[in-house]
Amino acid sequence: MTRLALLTGFWLVVSAAFAVQIYALGVMPWATAAALALLDWGPWMVFSPLVIWLARRLPLGPKTWRWALPAHLGSCLIVVLLMEVLTSTLASRREDLFPPPPPPPPAHGRSERLRPFPGEHSPFDFLLMRLMERARVSVPVYWMLVAAAHAISHQRRSQERERRALQAEAHLTEARLEALQAQFKPHFLFNTLNTIAQLVYENPAAAEDMITSLSELLRTVLAVQQRREIPLREEIAFIERYCAIQRVRFADRLQVRYEIDPAAREAIVPALLLQPLVENAIIHGIAPGRTPGTVCIRARTAGDRLCLEVADTGHEHPETRQNASRALILKEGVGLANTRARLAALYGPQHAFSIERAGEGGVAVKIELPLRRPSTA
Repeated sequence: MTRLALLTGFWLVVSAAFAVQIYALGVMPWATAAALALLDWGPWMVFSPLVIWLARRLPLGPKTWRWALPAHLGSCLIVVLLMEVLTSTLASRREDLFPPPPPPPPAHGRSERLRPFPGEHSPFDFLLMRLMERARVSVPVYWMLVAAAHAISHQRRSQERERRALQAEAHLTEARLEALQAQFKPHFLFNTLNTIAQLVYENPAAAEDMITSLSELLRTVLAVQQRREIPLREEIAFIERYCAIQRVRFADRLQVRYEIDPAAREAIVPALLLQPLVENAIIHGIAPGRTPGTVCIRARTAGDRLCLEVADTGHEHPETRQNASRALILKEGVGLANTRARLAALYGPQHAFSIERAGEGGVAVKIELPLRRPSTA
């Protein structure tokens, strides 16, 4: 209904514009000028929706023009005829609106028989003249409507293709994230079970405690698996449970320090984001050494950005001293590669991920994300 109202309003505006032009000539009153303009353009209020509908049903394309073009030519002729019939029906006195030209005066002193032309017109000649006059305007209008309908249809198809492309991209991203999450869970579980296996013979009591802690941790994983993003405070609580398991294995050799800005605790982050970073710091920064080490977890806000960092104190390894850049590359395993891919899929160019030398002496993984809170997530 909105489109019909817009079309009706458009032709009323066109009729009013032509009425003003006719009235400005000063040859007829306003009411007559308005009626004449409305008789010329008013029928398009009825025919333009039909022409647009037909243009959509019979598109002029490379594969359809052979049969669509003749159909439109016939339709155009029918529209011209119908418009003339409708105009003639609405005009109560067609002769007042379209008076025939006066007959020429007789020759001086001569009396000759008047011929049918040009002083008089037969009904067929008059109809042909009216149709030609009607076609002079109606045919271009018809094809402009066809062109407009094709342009609108093309725009809608382009928008639909773009919408489908965005949906396909979103589905692809969704599938990629699900695959990454599915990859992460076995990786995390395997590493934890491997740790338990090492303690079964060395420290059975510690292994038993670790299995109990793992059970609690897996319950947490199941609780967040349907939530792609969670507040940072929940992520920190999960890391505390995970580090509790790791401390069973490393005892006093592992210390964990949290430097969490209170303003960052409610920030939204991807679920299980920090666990691979902490695991990487423990495996590569703490486990190879024989002296106690510390993993530091930092979070702060900087304007509209959330800055996260997981750093370790490292260990005195000969290869680390000889080739620091190679050591940084060796530290990026499945967990960090998975994290990179997840952040790229979720945030694209809006995030930053880097592996640097930490001030504590080991390696620091730094992440910057757009700052979002539960109310804006």
